[in-house]
Amino acid sequence: MEEFRKKLRTKIILCRILAASLLIALIVLQVLVHRGVLRGETNMGFFVGGITVLIMNIMRMKKAVKDDAALKQWYVRNTDERTIAVQQKAGNFTSLLTLFLLCIAAIAASYINNTVYWTLGAAMGVYLLVYLGALAYYNKKM
Repeated sequence: MEEFRKKLRTKIILCRILAASLLIALIVLQVLVHRGVLRGETNMGFFVGGITVLIMNIMRMKKAVKDDAALKQWYVRNTDERTIAVQQKAGNFTSLLTLFLLCIAAIAASYINNTVYWTLGAAMGVYLLVYLGALAYYNKKM
């Protein structure tokens, strides 16, 4: 159980770093917009939402690290074989569906706007590379 507690502490640190990075990025973008370097608006909702979710997760993980009962419950939830299998099936289906929808959107966009077509094509290519890379990594790892 101590090993899992260490993993949670590491996740807390990573979440704090990510939240701080989002906050710094938001501040820098706001300054650049107000100085006129960037036009338009920043996506404040994205940044504030991301920071809020990260802070909520940090609080939940800190509670689990301090309380043995909560830690055990968190451990069971994260190591349950059925839950892991369901998440893997859902993730695989979602990945393939997303790739399929990107293909359909790219085909439709090719008739409407060339820039959107190439953007969707690039997104599809990056997504496919990441998917195939993860597939190769986990095939070698397991």
